[in-house]
Amino acid sequence: MTNPPAGGVTSARWGVRYGPPMPDRRHPVAELIRERAAGESLPGAREDPHRVALVLEGGGMRGVVSAAMTAALERMQLTRCFDLVVGASAGAINGAALLAGAARQGAAAYCGPLASRSFVSPAKVLRGKPVIDVNQILDLAAGLDAAGHERVAGSGIALHCIAVDVESAGCVVLSGMRSKRELWDALLASSRMPWAGGAPVEIGGRRYLDGGMGSAIPVEQAIAAGATHVLALQTRPHGVPRRSASRLGDRLIERHLRRLNPALVTLYRDRVVSYERVVDDIARLTLEPAAAPYVLGIRPPAGTPCVSQLERRAPILARAAAGAERLVEQALGLQAALRAA
Repeated sequence: MTNPPAGGVTSARWGVRYGPPMPDRRHPVAELIRERAAGESLPGAREDPHRVALVLEGGGMRGVVSAAMTAALERMQLTRCFDLVVGASAGAINGAALLAGAARQGAAAYCGPLASRSFVSPAKVLRGKPVIDVNQILDLAAGLDAAGHERVAGSGIALHCIAVDVESAGCVVLSGMRSKRELWDALLASSRMPWAGGAPVEIGGRRYLDGGMGSAIPVEQAIAAGATHVLALQTRPHGVPRRSASRLGDRLIERHLRRLNPALVTLYRDRVVSYERVVDDIARLTLEPAAAPYVLGIRPPAGTPCVSQLERRAPILARAAAGAERLVEQALGLQAALRAA
């Protein structure tokens, strides 16, 4: 498994906050996906010169949104249209599930076995246990048993998991996973919540934390990997900014991070501003696809209830999943194909 040098590229600043973008079905990303779906285009054997990336946001149990979006892609048999899948935290797990052919299974698991106190429990941290046990997601939601890993490796589609390197306090890309253990380690590292998730995950002598802390919607990592077209699946509705859950939680997390590396505290404090900048970037590129790299963002519309990171009410999760699946149909203009699947 390769670990490129730590660091990150700051997104361009346009200085303007755009309203909710209305994705046009003629958007270059949607058009290329439809073109590949209609033809015989396969990973590693493309007739076009483009590199299409699927980027997935997570957010704990809010990952049900991007999970349902990938379930729609799977049902429409669009997985083969992508050359690269890039995700952070639950987004990385959902991306792996898609490549394993288990996206629908994963989306259903969020509303079923994962929506329970045995899986999500803030009280666990008082006993020194993780609030969310990601191992259960990999067992129940991602379909990443031995056969599942083989399907990921054999898909011909690269999987990039974003994590934060403890020593450098920068984002890194974990890729090239060759075994089930390497894949699980990369997904655990990408989703290891600071403080509430337990100790950092160690891989090859380096320690890693949740990639969402440094790059929750890793569009820039996809572009750095050569993507010419990016489909970004976002989990927060329009008009819902990223914010801290509580001041107490921030203090506890920052104390934990300071012990690991004081530079992590700065990264943590800057995460909201960095996130909103990327959201603005995606909104502009969705509305104004002037030149490559093209980016099409899909996110729940304004007024949609925002699923919390620790949500475990199955009806709320199920409604979020159903709405998210319809969004993908509408954005790509393939409703009929989805209903017929």
